[in-house]
Amino acid sequence: MKKSLAVLAVLVLVAGLSTSAFAERWGKPGANLEKGQWSLGLEYNYVETEIDLRVPQGVVPQLGEEQAVLNQVLVRVGYGLTDKVEAFIKMGGTSTDVSDAFLDPAFNFNQDLEGNLEFTIAGGLKATLYEKDNLRVGAQGQFVYFETDDTADGPGFMQAIDADIWEFEGALLVSYDLGKVTPYAGICMVIGDADVRYRAFTAAGGPVMLYDVDVEQEDWFGMVAGVNCEVMDNVRVGIELTHVSEGVGLSVGVNCAL
Repeated sequence: MKKSLAVLAVLVLVAGLSTSAFAERWGKPGANLEKGQWSLGLEYNYVETEIDLRVPQGVVPQLGEEQAVLNQVLVRVGYGLTDKVEAFIKMGGTSTDVSDAFLDPAFNFNQDLEGNLEFTIAGGLKATLYEKDNLRVGAQGQFVYFETDDTADGPGFMQAIDADIWEFEGALLVSYDLGKVTPYAGICMVIGDADVRYRAFTAAGGPVMLYDVDVEQEDWFGMVAGVNCEVMDNVRVGIELTHVSEGVGLSVGVNCAL
């Protein structure tokens, strides 16, 4: 019973990872392409958050908040559907590190999950809702999918965790154009779901524990602030900070209108 609850604790910890992929870069609000125009960009996203591990007291040692870190590298392609609506798709990889995610031979949570760069895809729409003089109000929605997995030696067996994570992210942003520099800020929300699979095998390859868990994260609300700069004709770079109740995300990117 103790071992089963410990494994479920691992699942709760890793499932909490689905709440931390909120660093997808929003960029300058609204549509930034003319109808029929394409854009190509590259972005890097960094997320650092705390995951709460909730298991009945006394069941397993070393419970509490654990740190999760995500790094994403994505290529972005945009297309102007109209002068007010832009569609985009992003593809790349996400690496995931979660401290104390696996059990060690002493039955403690002190082996980290260190995921490799795993497949990531995102896509959505950006729309200009209002624009007058230098002021612009824009809305954006995007779906995100990424994977993570890792293995570790456990108390007498090999452990493996892999997860598929989906999220919908939305934001309402306001910008003010100062010429070549455009600061912006607004609010965002994240709704997500994760399929987490835990597998443990003996040295002979026989299964010890097999768990599949579908976890719906709590809705997250937060704030976004960033600045976008035109460095040459049709080329813009930007930096952005996102903060929600459980963590912070930093994003940088470059985008070129073709």
